Amino acid sequence: MANATQTQTSAPKAEEFDRTSVTRSFARLKHEVSELVNDAHRSRPFYAASKEEAVTKRDAALALLSQAAEKIDAIKKDGN
Repeated sequence: MANATQTQTSAPKAEEFDRTSVTRSFARLKHEVSELVNDAHRSRPFYAASKEEAVTKRDAALALLSQAAEKIDAIKKDGN
């Protein structure tokens, strides 16, 4: 009797996800938004021509964060 050898192909290994990139991105995001928040509290802002403009920039950044959180939540719920 001939000995049949079976060749099994192994499933491709999923790429390992590097969480440090996520940590780095959140740290940078926190830093950038914190700078805008701090700038809005200054009487003479660094990143804006006026205090009103600094407050507008801060509010725009916070609105963007809120939209991003809602989008991520929608992605999580998609397909369930």
